[in-house]
Amino acid sequence: MRSRSVGAVLTAAVISAAGFAQEPQAPAKPLPELDKDVLLNWSDLEKSRWADAKPYLNDPLPELQASVPEVKGLEPGLGQEELSSILAKAGEKCAHLLERMPNVISNEAVTTRVPHARPWQEKFGYLLLSRQTPGGIVLEEYRTDEHGGTLPEKPLSGPFSQGFAAMWVRLFPANQLESRFRYVGKQEMEGHKTYVVAFAQVPGLVKFPAQFLLQRTQVTILYQGIAWIDSSDFRIVRMREDLLAPRPDVYLQKFTAQVRFDEVHIAKAASSLWLPREAIVEWEFKGQSTRQDHTYSHYRLYAVKTTILPQ
Repeated sequence: MRSRSVGAVLTAAVISAAGFAQEPQAPAKPLPELDKDVLLNWSDLEKSRWADAKPYLNDPLPELQASVPEVKGLEPGLGQEELSSILAKAGEKCAHLLERMPNVISNEAVTTRVPHARPWQEKFGYLLLSRQTPGGIVLEEYRTDEHGGTLPEKPLSGPFSQGFAAMWVRLFPANQLESRFRYVGKQEMEGHKTYVVAFAQVPGLVKFPAQFLLQRTQVTILYQGIAWIDSSDFRIVRMREDLLAPRPDVYLQKFTAQVRFDEVHIAKAASSLWLPREAIVEWEFKGQSTRQDHTYSHYRLYAVKTTILPQ
């Protein structure tokens, strides 16, 4: 397999932001409006990146559908009266799923496409670890070789993009306080009847923003997106995330991740799990478009085996 370089490297730092389920710090309060004067304590330069963001959450439905074609054909919501209940029940479901998440590993196949080149595929082990910290539960994602062993100490051939299993943690109850939400309507998605909810992170309230590593430069990223929430059990069926605003200062014009989640039955697991089956990631960096298709299969429990050696 030939090694190829396509410019951007999306590192495991993305996972720590998406996968951190914060413990509630205060009673629930009304969701905040975006306020450019109330920003996270970043540098003035970093604040300016997001202060004038115009999330598609605010757009009329036809404009939103132009930005996010996946919501075309939905039944529009008549108001926001249902939003609080949907978020409360989805948050409760997220907390329930997270609490019983074991350590798992699966097979991951990644197909990368760039203009003027033949697509190429790589295969890995995809390791998802659940860890309790003083501030909450963290989902950590790693890649191994196909057999669960350590990858060699060399750059991966292509971008290293992760964070998909943890995307739904954005709707964990305490994490909801970091975003604004809009109930968009109802839609059939992946065979499920779903509520469609748009969200946009509020810069001044995001405690653990995602980090990209772009050619050895760490870049802070904020998101907007769409969640399709099953109307029967409030599990997240599908999610889409986009940049809250482009980052021309680092030549990152676009980043979109779409993930399909599904019920997974694992032998010896206490109950069924809710994990990614497919992910499509597209970005534009320095004028070059790249797409990666991720598929996940053969999920199983992961346990570290230790051997006591004689002295």
